[in-house]
Amino acid sequence: MNENDEIEIDLSRVFEIVKKHFKPFALIILATSVVAALVTLFLIPKKYTAEAKLIIVQKSNPDSQQISYNDLQTSQKLVNTYSEILKSEAISDEVIRNLKLDDLDTEGYQKIVKISSVKDTEVITVAVTSKDPQEAATIANEIVRVFQDKIYSIMSIENVTILNSAKVPEKKSSPSTMRNTLIGFLLGCFVDGCIVVYLLLNDRNIRTEEEMKQIFDYPIIGLIPDMNTGGTE
Repeated sequence: MNENDEIEIDLSRVFEIVKKHFKPFALIILATSVVAALVTLFLIPKKYTAEAKLIIVQKSNPDSQQISYNDLQTSQKLVNTYSEILKSEAISDEVIRNLKLDDLDTEGYQKIVKISSVKDTEVITVAVTSKDPQEAATIANEIVRVFQDKIYSIMSIENVTILNSAKVPEKKSSPSTMRNTLIGFLLGCFVDGCIVVYLLLNDRNIRTEEEMKQIFDYPIIGLIPDMNTGGTE
């Protein structure tokens, strides 16, 4: 028996086991999917994300009303610097103090605030995630306001424009019911796969003449025909 035949026989046994135990396997997948969905809906706290966007342009000539190409290039290069300032204690401490967020420290601020930039632009997004949608929007807007007040004293920049103020989010940002249900589905498939492997390893039935020759290493004198299938051998 060559290697391809062995793989074919193994696969046929897999299909046979799956077919024989199809209902229990399906119930396991259904159960893990439903449990994952219920846990997501009722046990994992919902979180909401509010976003504010601002644009910062550093003019080489403050008296000029126009923005040059070099100004834009310079501002793009400084986006990472602005992002670090937005995440710094110079901003976080004042935001926490102004909003009287006694249960929030600098480390907690770093966890709920995400600063990102739109690729190849001077636009910076301030995203705040919280269990309270109103709080998320309030913190995001306060971060932008404090940044506007402080950035001049830090880098002598006045041209900070708010593109979008943060609005109270109506939909949760996490957890994802769809994603977690899919994880539950995949977990059920994994459990079923483990059961199939276990049944394969503990299967002692002999199905073919070739298997019998391999196991016993004796010549076969005769075979009993399978009367149910009308065999004649």
